[in-house]
Formats: sequence, C-alpha cells, structure tokens
Amino acid sequence: MRIILILFSAVFAFSQGIAVKILNVNGTEIRVNATLKKGINGVVLCPYENSKIICARAVSLGGDKALLYVYKSLKNDAFALPLVFPKKGNEVLFAKNYSRIMIIAPNQTDYLKTKEKYSKNTIIPVDVFGAFLEGKPTKRDFINFAKKMNIGRYIFVLDKIYEVDALSLQVINSYKNPYKNNKFKLPFFTSYNDYDIKMKNPINYYKTIIKE
Repeated sequence: MRIILILFSAVFAFSQGIAVKILNVNGTEIRVNATLKKGINGVVLCPYENSKIICARAVSLGGDKALLYVYKSLKNDAFALPLVFPKKGNEVLFAKNYSRIMIIAPNQTDYLKTKEKYSKNTIIPVDVFGAFLEGKPTKRDFINFAKKMNIGRYIFVLDKIYEVDALSLQVINSYKNPYKNNKFKLPFFTSYNDYDIKMKNPINYYKTIIKE
C-alpha cells in the first residue's frame, strides 16, 4: 500500500532531529541508513517543485527499518494535495520535535525537579493539558495533544523516569527515579485543584499507556 496523502511544504529550519536516507521502500516498510530505537517518530521529506514537502510519517521498528503512515497533522481540505510518494534516496527526519516536552509527574516537588533537569528543552505547561481533561487521560488524549502542541516527548515520573515518544507512546529511554516523594496528585501534578478522578494505582495506570 502506498502513502498517497501529502500535506505540507516543509521548508523549515529544524532545530533538531536525526536525518537519515531511505535505502529501500517495500510497500509501507522502509530501510534507512542508520540504526534507530524502536518507536521514534519521523517525517519523510520528498522533492517537489524545487523544494521539499512532508510526504509521509515514519515510525522506527528498531534497527534500520521503519513503517510509513499517512501524515495527517496539518491536513487542510481547502488545498489540493500533491501526490508524492516516498522513494529511495528521500530524507527522513526522526525525532524532530524531541526538544519539545511535557512532564507527567505525581506532585509539585517531583515536577519542579524534573523540569530543572530538562531545562534546556521547551517545556509545554502541563496545566494546558489538564484543562482539557474530563476524566483519566487516555492514550488518544496524549497523542492528540502531542499533535496539537508539536510535542516530541513525554517525560513520565513513575517508578522510573520514562522518556516516551509522544506519538507512538513507546519508551525511548528510562532511568532510576531519584526522588523520594511518594504522594501522587490525581491524575498528575497540575496547579489546579484536585480532579474528581479515581485511580487505584496511577503508576500502573500510566505504565499501561506507555510501551516498553
């Protein structure tokens, strides 16, 4: 199956990312000239009228393989879409928004300590996410919010600290949680008052959302 919906002229100066080349296209699976962790999201840049456009989304399968998906983040039905397909030699930019993060922490102390640790990143205020919630945050809530805010990673402060790709919800990295504060504000720390939400074990709940 080919990727046929092409959306958006990509003449950006990307602030960060892992640029690789497509070595082979086999249906919706590609092979690239780099080894990547499973779950890292990227965009395929295809030549179009002396420029480049985003012609597909790619998600690493681990190693040198990735799957292609239709890129829908900036769809606008008012514009005609050029039919451009990923090909051998096209560039794929993985992890392009990884400097834009949001922190999911159990309490203010852990949130502020984690915020300091990731201070070189652009940190999206968790209150913005919390304002839209009507219940326990779901996988779909996290993914949709990441698309709206161009978030590349979520940082979950749980039994460990998990760095998670914001679209695949795949754990990219994890390390020991150095904090000792076990209090958990539900559903996670925000500056708002407590939500009327019941979560028997919030750590286990969030670990069902992220994929290790």
